[in-house]
Amino acid sequence: MIELVVAVCMVDQPSRCRDVTLNFEGNSVSAEQCMTNGQIEMAKWIGDHPNWTIKDWHCGIAGQFAKM
Repeated sequence: MIELVVAVCMVDQPSRCRDVTLNFEGNSVSAEQCMTNGQIEMAKWIGDHPNWTIKDWHCGIAGQFAKM
């Protein structure tokens, strides 16, 4: 399973940050597809969470990245 890890921070408190993970289930999703489709998923997430802003993001195998 591929995981999109997004570092987000509060708009009004930029020092308040956390990691959000969005999983792409299925063996047919590659890291390259995550990089492409991840932008769409991040836009959806920001649409649902307007008080947050994205600082950084990356794709990888689910469960391998530490949380903030």
